[in-house]
Amino acid sequence: MSKEKKKTIFLLGADTGGHVIPVYALALELEKKSNTDLVVIGVGTEIEKKFYSKLANSKYIKIIAGKFQFGSIWIRFLFYCRLLFGFIQSLFLILKYRPSVIFLKGNYATVPMAFAAKLLNYPVINHESDAIVGKSNKIIAKFSKKLFVSYPKEIYKENIENMIYSGPILRKDFVSLGLPTKEDYQSFLFSQNLPIILILGGSLGAKSINQCIFQTLEKLLSKYQIIHQTGKADISKAQRLRSNLSSEIQKRYYVSSFIDQEFISAIKISDLIVSRSGSGVFEFAASKKATILIPYPYASNDHQTANARFFSKKLAAKIIADNKLHSSVILAMIDNLFADKNKIKELGKNFKESIKTNGLETIVKELINYL
Repeated sequence: MSKEKKKTIFLLGADTGGHVIPVYALALELEKKSNTDLVVIGVGTEIEKKFYSKLANSKYIKIIAGKFQFGSIWIRFLFYCRLLFGFIQSLFLILKYRPSVIFLKGNYATVPMAFAAKLLNYPVINHESDAIVGKSNKIIAKFSKKLFVSYPKEIYKENIENMIYSGPILRKDFVSLGLPTKEDYQSFLFSQNLPIILILGGSLGAKSINQCIFQTLEKLLSKYQIIHQTGKADISKAQRLRSNLSSEIQKRYYVSSFIDQEFISAIKISDLIVSRSGSGVFEFAASKKATILIPYPYASNDHQTANARFFSKKLAAKIIADNKLHSSVILAMIDNLFADKNKIKELGKNFKESIKTNGLETIVKELINYL
């Protein structure tokens, strides 16, 4: 008797950590729970390579995709060329692998695959991380089977029939985060006697946050230990500033362009997080961490501000607008929070209670239903 051919699932999450990490989490879970061929699709960025290379039984494929930019006719012409090439590539991949279902973590890179799936009549489901439905997901939702969303349905202005509140797609490690161990502190050579602040700007860094921290670095380090993910652009400056500190104070300042292997330890030992308000906020919420959110003002549809406002209304996070960001402002807010430990605990508690944490299981179950 011939062996039955395994069925295939496509998972597309491309470009940035907010799209790549949820797809990575889905792939890990599907590798455990389903006897399928998984094809993970991206556009070839470094963060894709870092995460997708860890998958044991998934094939990683890069496609061409164009991000629309205003500009000259030539720039727009290139965009449409890339969109067309990506569409043709997607048609070829669907016909080659015949997926039972295609999951799209909506952004510009998912559009060519979505159109190809529609033309060939293959089922699509998609997921929105933010409190405003992005342009790509709005388009895809018109023909997808289901649009899963991270926030409660009532906060969305769009009237989308197939919208389902699943919550975010979280890595399992963050849903069941244990207490920090000595090894977690040792990863950063930190003492357990001083408070720890984790400063993040997403996977690419955050210029205004970095500059603000640099300006008040010595004052912060006089009271706190800092883990600082700077992104590539500012890592040299951070390292230079660190080298100018006294040897004792240097120990309190850990800098990295991107925290990968030690990220879970960084979350576990942190007492406070300072971050942009992209989709990474859910990992902080699931980990019950007090957080100061500084929305990136140029994010599409200003979705980071919408994300931050949702949590602020739930008394689950503090907000500083990017145009109000100043070294004295952030220092005062940090000092104010640490002055009363109950404030820190209350923020973390409210943060976790404001989200669903089973989005991963909900979507994995939905994908397996198509096999």
